[in-house]
Amino acid sequence: PDSITRIEDYAFEDCLALTAIKIPDSVTSIGNYAFCSCTALTSIKIPNSITSIKKSTFFECSALTSIEIPNGVTSIGPMAFSNCHKLISIKIPDRVTSIGYGAFDGCCSLTSIRIPEGITRIDMSTFFGCKALTSIEIPDSVTIIEERAFTLCESLKSIHIPDSVTSIGDEAFFGCDS
Repeated sequence: PDSITRIEDYAFEDCLALTAIKIPDSVTSIGNYAFCSCTALTSIKIPNSITSIKKSTFFECSALTSIEIPNGVTSIGPMAFSNCHKLISIKIPDRVTSIGYGAFDGCCSLTSIRIPEGITRIDMSTFFGCKALTSIEIPDSVTIIEERAFTLCESLKSIHIPDSVTSIGDEAFFGCDS
């Protein structure tokens, strides 16, 4: 209902039959692991009132195919979308300035992604195992690509690393056979 302002940590964790949810605009905070392992969840509308997607919020929502993050969001937490196997597309708004480690780890259907200009580092394992990822646009604001950032991105055909990057971690592109 519209009277709800927060969805607490673990609120809907393991709700295996939950297929869709509409969160009202009155909600200003969604907690860690809030929808973790909702394996039937195919659709979710995140309200514009949300400014942060927390740790593992949608971890293992393996039926989720696409999601649009509202323009008010400025950070995506660690493992936020990890193991969302059917996630094909995601639009990250320009206001996002941090994406946590492993945020898209195991999103093996994700084909492309645009990293916003405000991002300064690509954290550890951010795109680990994104097997369908064919291209990635790294903005000039990025200075660090951490270890295993793109490991096992088997379909990645091209990547432009800007001159602003001063450090690339171990195995950042390991297993990028294409």
